[in-house]
Amino acid sequence: MIGLTPILLQTHPLEGWFFSSGKALVVLAVTLMLLVGFGIWMWRAEARLKKMERLLNPTESNKQ
Repeated sequence: MIGLTPILLQTHPLEGWFFSSGKALVVLAVTLMLLVGFGIWMWRAEARLKKMERLLNPTESNKQ
């Protein structure tokens, strides 16, 4: 296992360029914005579906 340590710790030159040029933070920011956007979209869709279910089944929603 000691012989594999230098091999496992090597970084690819492209990885160093990616982080040093600041592109990694841009990718992270875009990914976070997409995840937040999808989350908001799904939350709003769920709210709309619940509203439609209440309109279509008014007797069942009163039982709860």
